[in-house]
Amino acid sequence: MKFKTSAIALAVAGSVAAPAVVQAGADEIYASARIGLENVDTGGVSDLRVRSFGSRFGMRGETDLGNGMTGFGRYEWDVDFADHNQDSDNDIDIRHRYVGLKGDFGSVTIGQAYHTFYNHIVGPLDQPWWGSGYAMIQYTGRTDGGITYAGSAGAVSFGVTGHFFREADEDAPDVTEIAASFGIGDMTLGVGLRTVADSGIQGNGSDEDVLGVTLSGIALGDASLVVTFESQDDDTGLHAHLGIGNAYVHFESESVDATDQDRSAITLGYTQSLGRKTTAYYEYVTVDDDSVSDADVDVMRGVLKYDII
Repeated sequence: MKFKTSAIALAVAGSVAAPAVVQAGADEIYASARIGLENVDTGGVSDLRVRSFGSRFGMRGETDLGNGMTGFGRYEWDVDFADHNQDSDNDIDIRHRYVGLKGDFGSVTIGQAYHTFYNHIVGPLDQPWWGSGYAMIQYTGRTDGGITYAGSAGAVSFGVTGHFFREADEDAPDVTEIAASFGIGDMTLGVGLRTVADSGIQGNGSDEDVLGVTLSGIALGDASLVVTFESQDDDTGLHAHLGIGNAYVHFESESVDATDQDRSAITLGYTQSLGRKTTAYYEYVTVDDDSVSDADVDVMRGVLKYDII
């Protein structure tokens, strides 16, 4: 009886596991554990802890539909046991969830993803593992409710995104993004505009338009530089990322005219490959915030990343 029970269990396990193996070969199932030690010093008060830094698992794939068309989709979950959102009771959150079509016409993506303004303006600068977005006028990462069209013509790539939310009162897009990138020799110039109909929907609480300009691929000997400028009404931001081999220096600065106060952040980082599927990175971040008393922050972290599958 014990043998029979074991055989049935193995058969059931095999029937469940087999499709996953096939799917992993045809498309991709992946998981990455990213755990490290972090020390945060705020106003002279130091806090040392072990935490997760965006540990995740997900699946993505695409299918040839014929006639030059391809369908694609992705689902990815954040599985931090000590999330960067410390007030959340949930240890599993959605990072990506989108579907789309692509072909000679370009691509259409629907759902939660990196959309137009990020892809052309923020993305080229967003290179540190964790030390980014501290002093940007309007940091936009993965955003939900979006429909994005992306295309290209010669050395020019472009995109447009409309975000639609149930709680908004109007039928028109609640957030609109439009941007284009141009090849200039070995460099790439990106220009983008982001408009928000309601300050309570997304971003930093302002419904003023955000203009962004990014120049990436600037060669300085063995180093590579990215420079980004943002403008929102009378507020401005200037950001730069310098990569030198496995090391990098990341700088962000914003000037808020309404309060006549500035905020800046500098990240020093180094990435170390330890072998197959295993990477370590180290970052030091210092944030100088004039808007809040004793809000200056110094952060040191060392993180080990292992790509499980």
